[in-house]
Formats: sequence, C-alpha cells, structure tokens
Amino acid sequence: MNLIRRYLRREILSTFAAVLIVLISILLVQRLAFYLNQVLDGTLSQSAVFSLLGLQVVRFITELLPLSFLLASILAFGRLYKDSEMTAMYALGVSVSSVYRVLLGMAIPLGILLTVLNFWIVPEIAKQQDEVLRKAREDAQLTIIKPGIFREFARGKHTIYVQGIDKKEDELQNIFIKTREKDHTYSITLAEKGYQIISPENVRFILLNDGSRTHVKKSGETDRLFFNEMIIRLDSDDSLTWPKAISYSASEVFPGKTLAQKAEFHRRIASPISVFILVLMIPALSHSKPREGRFNKLILGVIFYVIYFNLIGVGQAWIKKGSVSPEVGLWWIHGLNLIFALIISTRHNKAV
Repeated sequence: MNLIRRYLRREILSTFAAVLIVLISILLVQRLAFYLNQVLDGTLSQSAVFSLLGLQVVRFITELLPLSFLLASILAFGRLYKDSEMTAMYALGVSVSSVYRVLLGMAIPLGILLTVLNFWIVPEIAKQQDEVLRKAREDAQLTIIKPGIFREFARGKHTIYVQGIDKKEDELQNIFIKTREKDHTYSITLAEKGYQIISPENVRFILLNDGSRTHVKKSGETDRLFFNEMIIRLDSDDSLTWPKAISYSASEVFPGKTLAQKAEFHRRIASPISVFILVLMIPALSHSKPREGRFNKLILGVIFYVIYFNLIGVGQAWIKKGSVSPEVGLWWIHGLNLIFALIISTRHNKAV
C-alpha cells in the first residue's frame, strides 16, 4: 500500500512541476511584454526589467500553486484511469479514502506553504519590488526626455520638446508641450523651465514654472492662460503605482483596521482554504470511463476554478466597499464551493 501511495505522489508531483513551469512561463512572457512597453514609454529603465521579473516569480508561484495542483492531480489520475491503472489499484484493495489520504498528504504542506508565502514572504518581496520600481523610474527620468527630441507620453496624449537640460539641477529649459484634450481639441503649453517629479504613489509628473497654456478650440479660437506653476501628469495609468494591498504586513491585515486590510486578509487566507476544497473534487473530476475523453473533466475543473476565484475577487471588492461585512468576509463563497464539492465527491464515492 505504501508503494502505491508513493507511486501516486510521484505521478502527481512530476505533473505538478511541469504544469507550474508552463503556467509561470506564460505569465513571465506576458509580464516581460508589459515591462518592455513601459521601457518604450520611458516609464522604466532597461536595467530593471529582469530584476522586476525575478521578484515577480515568487508572486506568480503563489497565485498559481492551487491551479497547478488541481490540473496536475486531474491529469495524473486521468492518465492512470486511461491506462486502467486505477482500476487495477481498486481491485488490489486501494480505497477512495486512500486516494484522499494521498491528496491530503500533499495539500497540507501546500496549504502551509501558501499561508507563509501570502502572509510573510510575498509582502516583503512586494516592498523590494517597490524599491526596485522606484529606482527604475528615477533612472528612467534621466533619459526619458532628451533636448532637441520630441517625445510622446501618456499614450500619445502629451508631446514634449525641451531645448536644453541642466543636468546639475535636473532642470528642463524652454519646454514645449502639445496636449490632446478629451473633446478632440488640443492645448499648447510653453514654460521657461520645469522639473520631473515622482509622487509618493510612484506617479510621474512634470512641474512647469513661468509659462503659458493656449487652448485651441475646434472653431479655431484660442484661450491663453499664464501661470507661475503648473503640474502635468505624464503617466497614462496607475498600473505601477504603490502602495498596494499586497505589500501589507501580516500584522496589518490581521486583525486589520481598515476595510482594505480586512479584505486583503480574506484574500490571502482564501488560497490555503481553496486547496482543501479542491482536494474533495479531484477524484471525481479525474475519474473517466475507458471510452471517455481524458480532458473532458479537466475543462470542468478549470471552469470551477475560474468561477471560484472570480467570486473571491468580487467578494473582496464587496468587503472594500462595505457591501459585505468583514466578519462574513469570503466565508460564504468557501461555503458554497464546499457544498458543491461535497455533492460531487459523494456521488463519485458511491459510484466507485
């Protein structure tokens, strides 16, 4: 019996490693494209791309562990059913409870690992990423605007030209900015000098001094405004702004003083809980008859996972808005999915 359990664990773990590597690779390629786009926009320096990717790996692993465990288990047991190995094991006296013991033996350390990652390791890595990101944006600030060259910002909303740069003072001199407005008109801003600044939320602005702003209407008429100081935002979105809830420490999210902190606690605890709910479903989702397709129930497992974790995201948003009490939290979502898992697992256990 111990030999069979080791064999099952080995099958699941080998598939688990392969699935996790594939999923991480997909996310890393996607994130690399995102960072390269930020480099082209002048938001990040090139030297920080791979540092940021390295820091993202642990976060991706944390997010993908439950899904990888589900897919790997279904694939491993699906192959065993396809090759009639599970039928032979049941004939030798292996019970469904033995299969659950194997899965629980893997789910318990996985749940502990997810708890440690979510509450202690990932927040620290998020803080390190914040520092790397802030440094990367400061480095990019030195090269993002060059004298004598027109440069677009905020996805083409602003076109900026500077005549010169005082590197000692980081001062921009004789600045020209053309801005596309929402009503399809445009404005021309001129300033004698200016500075690039990054807010505490990691958003880039340009501070202009001693200039004028001319708004050109569709009719051709113009309005001119003179100013001593003006701030224009250069970033197009908040995708790189900080702090984020993921960087909250364990002591901040538990017990949590704000709704955001309480919502973050429920999000972090959801992953370990989900692993044990998924364990209940795996034998039923991986069982297949000799002529059934191997991946039919795999699709069902993915659909269930997507619905489950989308509900977690919705529930977290409701907690932040105050629509759902923090005491209720996401427990109702886990309860609904637990009931569903118990129903299909009970039916499967009776059929085996």
